[in-house]
Amino acid sequence: MLIRPHKYWIERGVKQGIPVFVLGDNWGMVLRKQSFAEMVQMVYNVWPNARYSGFYQFLLPTLLLRDPELIKQVTVKDFDHFVDHRNFIPEDSDPVWGKNLFSLTGQRWREMRTILSPAFTSRKMKYMFSLISQSGEQFVNHFLKKNEDIVTVELKDTFTRFTNDVIANTAFGVECDSLEDRSNEFYLMGKEATDFSSLWKTLKFFGYFLMPKVYK
Repeated sequence: MLIRPHKYWIERGVKQGIPVFVLGDNWGMVLRKQSFAEMVQMVYNVWPNARYSGFYQFLLPTLLLRDPELIKQVTVKDFDHFVDHRNFIPEDSDPVWGKNLFSLTGQRWREMRTILSPAFTSRKMKYMFSLISQSGEQFVNHFLKKNEDIVTVELKDTFTRFTNDVIANTAFGVECDSLEDRSNEFYLMGKEATDFSSLWKTLKFFGYFLMPKVYK
């Protein structure tokens, strides 16, 4: 039962790499030796001359498209057949993650997309750009006030805080300065919701992939 899914693509004549038992091609992420982007790049480079290839997210067979024309056909011409994203976390297990646009499927996805689309008209995007610019000026002024020739920063933390301010300002209408007020509530809540650094959260997240019914 655990081994057979890793032969899914072989049985269908699709090229695949050498997945690790149970973990599939996600082994590097589980062992914290790779980021998600590095894992995707690794899988992408296994078959450089193939139009498409297969890999495994744990036990889930996943098809990777490489050919631009094939990608265009799937995302444009035949998009009606590929509208659903994979539901990473069951909605009844985690309503916040389960109800976001990338987790919804079918009619619920279409309804949510209809609701959100008006927020991205050219007029509103221009207004949104001005809000992003405000956050950018706030970001620059924070470092100018230091009045130092060389400023040492921790890039991940710094740009996480900047991104937090942009999202707060443009999506929620909340003005905050996470570089100055490092413990503001919006930043702390966002950090908690997206923090998978603890072992328990990591195991819980991966558990949804391996045993979704158990983790409900």
